[in-house]
Amino acid sequence: MTYQVPQFIEEDIKLMGLITFTQLWILLSFVALTFISFLIFPFWFFIIAAVILLPSGFVLALIKVSGVYAYKLVFSAIRHLWLPKYYLWKKAKVAANYFPEEKTTPEIQETESAPLQKKSITTDVLNKLSNTLDQ
Repeated sequence: MTYQVPQFIEEDIKLMGLITFTQLWILLSFVALTFISFLIFPFWFFIIAAVILLPSGFVLALIKVSGVYAYKLVFSAIRHLWLPKYYLWKKAKVAANYFPEEKTTPEIQETESAPLQKKSITTDVLNKLSNTLDQ
């Protein structure tokens, strides 16, 4: 028996037509900021703030960039810039010696590790190993 896999699980619920609850809050917050600037600042500064705040609120709430709403991109960008970054992998530098007769590259010094020892295998050990693998 096959089951249909649910899709679009993370889709926001539409509040009024095309506007979601998050978009409505963004629009209302920018309108409130414009109204507060009307009450606090002189009229000429209110006009400048209104010209900047209202279009930016509409852009953040309603515009999609590559299928993602602009407010999600702005929040992700702020989070990326604010939180610390962890780089877990560091590439070790290995000197390549393409011409063995010329020593142009410096030798890499080994870090506090035990030197590798060569192990010799006798024929008896090799025969036991092959018999064990054959079984």
